[in-house]
Amino acid sequence: MRIIGRLPDPRMQITVFENDGRFPVQFELGGLTQTYRFRKDTHLSNLGQLRPFIDEDFRAAVLQEFAAMRQLHATVSQRMAPPTAPHDALPDII
Repeated sequence: MRIIGRLPDPRMQITVFENDGRFPVQFELGGLTQTYRFRKDTHLSNLGQLRPFIDEDFRAAVLQEFAAMRQLHATVSQRMAPPTAPHDALPDII
């Protein structure tokens, strides 16, 4: 797999690869990654032909998915945190 280009976007990093008859397009934001793979064919054989399909509508949908991924990650991270002892468990000093 080799990098064939990056698409500019101020909100996230977009890297386009070429690999075994496919174009994996990787989106990265805040430690999370999404990859979408597109098959090469007669209508899609290079980065120039792929670029128009990675339009604002597609990017907005990717950003919405990142929001859902962030929420899921936060939920799981909270479950992983060690439980804290409640302050009420301490004996009262008289």
